[in-house]
Amino acid sequence: MNIFHLDCTTGFGGQESDHLSEARGFLEEGHRYILGTREGTPLDEKARKEVPTVSLPLSGNMDMVSLRRIRQVLLSEKIDVLVTTSYIDSWLGPLAAYSLGKTRPFVVRQRHLFNPPKNLFPYRKMCDRLVVVSDALRLYFMEKGLPFWHVTTIHRGIPEIDRRPSLEKDLSSPHPERPDGPIILQVGIFQRDKGQHLALDVFKKLVQKRHDLSLVFLGDGPLLPEVQARADRIFAPEIRRRIVFAGYQDPRPFLRRASVVIQPSLREALGLSILEALAEGLPVVAFRVGGVPEILNHAPPGRGILVQPWNTEAFASAVLESLEKNIPREPFDHKNVFSLKACVRKTLSFYEDGLEKLRSGFLHKNPYETIGGRADPMFRAKSNE
Repeated sequence: MNIFHLDCTTGFGGQESDHLSEARGFLEEGHRYILGTREGTPLDEKARKEVPTVSLPLSGNMDMVSLRRIRQVLLSEKIDVLVTTSYIDSWLGPLAAYSLGKTRPFVVRQRHLFNPPKNLFPYRKMCDRLVVVSDALRLYFMEKGLPFWHVTTIHRGIPEIDRRPSLEKDLSSPHPERPDGPIILQVGIFQRDKGQHLALDVFKKLVQKRHDLSLVFLGDGPLLPEVQARADRIFAPEIRRRIVFAGYQDPRPFLRRASVVIQPSLREALGLSILEALAEGLPVVAFRVGGVPEILNHAPPGRGILVQPWNTEAFASAVLESLEKNIPREPFDHKNVFSLKACVRKTLSFYEDGLEKLRSGFLHKNPYETIGGRADPMFRAKSNE
C-alpha cells in the first residue's frame, strides 16, 4: 500500500513523534509511506533523516505551490491513502485528491488533540473518514453530529522497548538533570492544557511531607519560561534546586531513573508518555480526562491512579501512595493493545476496508442502510405523510 501523510505543524511533540513511529512501522511491514512536512520545521528535519519525506511550503489554504506538488506526489507515487493532520494540509490535501476524480485516493483525517475545533466542515466534507486516537474523542465528535460510521478510533501505539546495554546510561549518581532521591517525572510539551502549573502545586504539597523528592520536567514549548518563573517565585531556593527543567531529551534514561510519572493534563486525547511510562514498569498518576482512562484501565493493578481534575490535594496523596507502596517494576505488556505493530495492523485493515468501499461506491453511505427492513437495527419506518 502507498500512503502519503501530510502534517503542516511547526512544533514537535507527541503527535509528530507518533507520525514518525507510524511511518517506520508501515515501512517495516513493506509498505510505501511518505511524510509531507512543512519546510524547516523540527518534524521536517527529523523526518528527512529517517523516512521518505517531501518538504512543502504549506504556507496557507491558498498555497498553490503546495497544492500542485501534493497532486504530483499522488499521481507519481500512485498513492492509495492520503492522510491529513492539521488545518492547512487538511484543506490542500483533499483538494488535490478530489481533483483526480475516480482515480483519487482514500482520504483520512487524523485527530490527535482534544482541542475543540472551530469549524466541523473539514471533518465532515474534507475527508472520507475521521480517525481519532481514543473513544473519548470519538464520542466528542459524535456528540457534535458526525455520523457514527464516519469516525473511527484507532488507539496509538509505541515501539517495542530497545533494552540494549549500549542505550543504558549511568544514572546511579546525582547529576544536575538527574538528582539523587526519588524523582517525580512529567514528560510533555509546555502548553496550558498539559498542567505543568498544577505539577508545581502538587510538588509544593509533596515536599511538605517528603524532603527527599525531586521534580523533573522533560520537554519544551511556549509556556516553559512562565513555568520556570513561577517555580522561582513560589519555592524557597533549597527546594527550587530540586526542580529540574531538562528540555527536550530522550525520555528513556529518565524513565528508568524516575519513581513516579505524573500527567496532570486537563485535556488529553490519549497520552503516549503514559504508555512509555507503563512500558518501563513505572506507576502513573493522572487526572481522569479524555482518553487517559482507556490506557490505565489496561494497566496492572496499582500502576495507574486516576484523580478528579484540578484536585491537587488528591493528586499529591496518590503520588505519595505510589511512592510508599514501592511496587517492583514490571513492564506493562502492551503488545496487543497499544503497541506500534498493533496500531499498524489495525490501521492497515481500516485503510483496506475504506479503499474497497471507495472503489465500490459505498463509501459515503450508512452501512446499516441495507435491505434488511425491520431486522436492521438502524431501521426507521418512513412516515406516510
